[in-house]
Amino acid sequence: MNILRVDFYELYQRHLCRHGQLGINLWHLAAVIGIYFSICSLAAVLIRTLFPNLSVAFQGSILAGLFVPWLAVMIVNLPAPLMFVTFLSAILLITAAVLTPWIPFWLHLIMIPAWHRVQLISHRHYTLHRDMSQFDEKYRKGATLFVLLAVYELPILLQYLIFGYHDWHR
Repeated sequence: MNILRVDFYELYQRHLCRHGQLGINLWHLAAVIGIYFSICSLAAVLIRTLFPNLSVAFQGSILAGLFVPWLAVMIVNLPAPLMFVTFLSAILLITAAVLTPWIPFWLHLIMIPAWHRVQLISHRHYTLHRDMSQFDEKYRKGATLFVLLAVYELPILLQYLIFGYHDWHR
């Protein structure tokens, strides 16, 4: 399992085993966007604190620079249409983070675990699971799988909700 080089469609198929229902994917997308927004906002607060005279455009540029390593990993692993949507999502998150300076730092610290809790709670309501045994050997539970899924969760959810409409009724 290599985080920098994945078979995205295989990872997506694995995702469908536990997240094959539309509702859980919508809840997870809301939670992932909430988490990413709070992380971006925390970085924006730090940038504003360190460089109080920077314009909003420069703040956004610095935040965009922080996304470059993640986008570089995505560009070699995602199909082009999904990469485009993922890139647009990153731009929207960055824009939202720099345009909402009134949200306090401490609230973002609370919201990150709260949004993660939303993901966990959604599993209580959407219980459909398919056999994952074909993925057990390659994707073993542990820290590496956790990081892999954290890195690719947004594109996986976007794939399902935008391009995977045929998977909504599996």
